Amino acid sequence: MITRDFNVTVAARVSELRNLSAMVETFGEAHDLPPRTNFIINLALEELVTNTLVHGKFEHGVDPQIDVSLSIHDGRVIVVVKSNGGKFDPTKNTNPDTTSELDSRPIGGLGLHLVKSQADAFSYEFVDGLNQLTLEYKLS
Repeated sequence: MITRDFNVTVAARVSELRNLSAMVETFGEAHDLPPRTNFIINLALEELVTNTLVHGKFEHGVDPQIDVSLSIHDGRVIVVVKSNGGKFDPTKNTNPDTTSELDSRPIGGLGLHLVKSQADAFSYEFVDGLNQLTLEYKLS
């Protein structure tokens, strides 16, 4: 059982995604993560952080806060994203229609669907006024 951690608070700007991506890449290289795993984690974080900044319901006068942590534990990469963007449970009623004709589908929802479908585990909790998403990716 080995645990290695990476923690960062993301500034509330979409432009910060490039810095976050570089940090994830550095973490992956330092721990010999497969390139595909790094790619999937970066894709998930881009989607989750962007959705939080664009759709989060931040209380008036409260600065957006997004904390990201990565750890390696028992052959899995565990990604935790915490935010104060108003309670939103992406595990409920967020599965888009993927069977209808493209022209008749509503816009949106596919990014979160992709994030959930690529993770080996995806869970949500609302803890101490923060949304907490936990994603797990097996390394084997």
